[in-house]
Amino acid sequence: MPTLGASLALLSQLISLASSADTDAWKSRNIYFALTDRVARNSGDTGGSACGDLSNYCGGTFQGLQSKLDYIAGMGFDAIWITPVVTNSAGGYHGYWATDLYSINSNHGTADDLKALVSAAHAKGIYVMVDVVANHVGPSAIADHQPQPLNQDSSYHTQCEINYSDQNSVENCWISNLPDLNTQSSEIRTLYQDWVSWLVTEYGFDGVRIDTVKHVEKDYWPGFSSAASVYTVGEVFDGDPNYVAGYASLMSGLLNYPMYYPMNRFYQQTGSSQDLVNMYNQISSLFPDPTALGSFLDNHDNARWLNTKNDLSLLKNALAYVILARGIPIVYYGTEQAYSGGADPANREDLWRSGFNTNAEIYQAISRLSAARKSAGGLAGNDQTHLYVADTAYAWSRAGGDLVVLTTNSGLGSTGNHCFNTQVPNGAWNNTFGTGSFTSDGSGNICISVSNGEPVVLLAA
Repeated sequence: MPTLGASLALLSQLISLASSADTDAWKSRNIYFALTDRVARNSGDTGGSACGDLSNYCGGTFQGLQSKLDYIAGMGFDAIWITPVVTNSAGGYHGYWATDLYSINSNHGTADDLKALVSAAHAKGIYVMVDVVANHVGPSAIADHQPQPLNQDSSYHTQCEINYSDQNSVENCWISNLPDLNTQSSEIRTLYQDWVSWLVTEYGFDGVRIDTVKHVEKDYWPGFSSAASVYTVGEVFDGDPNYVAGYASLMSGLLNYPMYYPMNRFYQQTGSSQDLVNMYNQISSLFPDPTALGSFLDNHDNARWLNTKNDLSLLKNALAYVILARGIPIVYYGTEQAYSGGADPANREDLWRSGFNTNAEIYQAISRLSAARKSAGGLAGNDQTHLYVADTAYAWSRAGGDLVVLTTNSGLGSTGNHCFNTQVPNGAWNNTFGTGSFTSDGSGNICISVSNGEPVVLLAA
């Protein structure tokens, strides 16, 4: 039996962990999104041949992921988001087909393996965010679902096909023929609140990513998010900022889908920097806290960035925006190895085929961008200033001008000279993404040369 002192020490540790993982603590974090099944197969995985069937289990494990924490931290990430951990229907390698909320997917390891992963991450100063689903369960017989009463038909809505022009249908019909939970039921609400509270406490998670948020009625979410007792970030898969903002007060943060579209259009040469800035400003006016939104350029539900635009210089500029502009950066695993898979499941490649190459061009680029974020103080604030909005360029500053970032969308091999006002008279900066130092004149004006279409990241000297 533990001594009183040991018990108090453990309690103090748990309290400090929970209080440290609130929304403010997450704002300066930098998140690596990992599909557990695709990162590493065991603790000694040094690489190997590609998985032959990306639509089924490929063999990634919690132990494998734990062994790659240094690989992940080497890019400057201090948080990981992992796919759902619970037992799934057959073929549910991704984790979104739950069958038993209180047991762990044995394809990925044991409950102790998962606890060891979280403990190892914490020892390295890395937060762990778990993905959860409260809208639906896996495509197994209803009678096979746990815990009770999830094995009863009354726990689910009557099957129907979603009509996306009808919000009632979006919330109550079945996405991809998956049994849709009767979330209006107080019994189901209590069951899921109890479960998410237990899950976070049992495994020591620091954050929760919530799947398919727009598919559940809004008044469900505050209670669920509150029960999680840590930062929660929801997926509202829609580009309309007015629609997405309707969910912003229901949980800690949301994935920034409204910015995803114009940002990618600009850096993929199909849209303007002005559209990006307009969306940024719209988000500023519509959302209660834009700094709590998660920024990303692709994920497991969208084709990889390079599949749409195969240009590494352009990708570096987009990554500079994700990591150094307002919001919490989220980078999808495999981006660092320049993966370019298309629609699901092609965008869910195994990481071991890359040999976990830390000298890869984009791995190194992400490391430099992350280092700038950290050097600028973590960039948690709502402090972004638009400095320069041009046909082929967008520049901004943060941290009172200590960080100035110039991005372009001219692409690989392009050069250019861009002159603009930094709003910092007689400033001095070093380019931490490339080389050289820069100064502004007495009015704050500066001219910056772009080489090979790469971003320029200036940190105060």
